[in-house]
Amino acid sequence: MECLNLKKRTVNSGHSAKKLRRQGLVPGILYGGNRQNFLFEIGEMDLNREILNNGEFGLVNINIDGHDEKALIKEVQKNPVTHEIIHIDLESVDNSKIVNAEVPIKYYNESLLKKNGAIVQKEKGTIMVKCSSENIPKYIEIDLKDRHSRAIRVNDVEFGETIDFLESPETILASITYTKRDESADD
Repeated sequence: MECLNLKKRTVNSGHSAKKLRRQGLVPGILYGGNRQNFLFEIGEMDLNREILNNGEFGLVNINIDGHDEKALIKEVQKNPVTHEIIHIDLESVDNSKIVNAEVPIKYYNESLLKKNGAIVQKEKGTIMVKCSSENIPKYIEIDLKDRHSRAIRVNDVEFGETIDFLESPETILASITYTKRDESADD
C-alpha cells in the first residue's frame, strides 16, 4: 500500500475546489482522532491509483508534513456524469481503537446459478462492520455456489470473531429466484 501525501488546503473563495480540480488535484477533509478537521488536497492520479489498487473502502496510509498515519476512507464523491473523484473524506484511525466501517461484498459463482435458471438480485453491495482498524477486511466474500435458499441474510455470512456486523442478522443481502424448475433447489 502506497502512502498518499496530503497537502494543507486553504479555502480563500467559494470556487477554490473547482480551481483545484482544474489543476489535477482533489479536495478532501481528514477528521477524527485528536485533531481538528484538516482540509487537504491530493493529486488526482495518486488518489485514483490508490483507489484502483485498494478500492473505495478500507485503510490508506497518509503522510502529512512528514508524519505517517493511517486513515479510513469514509466517502468518495464522484461526478455523476464523468465518474471523476471530486471530493474525499478520510477519518484518522488508531490501530488500537474500534471503528465502524463499510465493507464491500463480492459475490462469486453467480454464473453457475444462472446456468440453472436462477436470477440473483443483489440487495446490498456493502455491509457495516465494527472491528479494530487493523482487522477491517478488504471485502466480504459470499459464494453463491450450492446456495439453494431463496434469500441470503447477514446471519448466513461466516466471519472471524474479531468482526461484528452492525446490520440486523435478518437483513437480506441477496435473493435468488428460479425462472425454470430446478429439482436441486427443492432439497
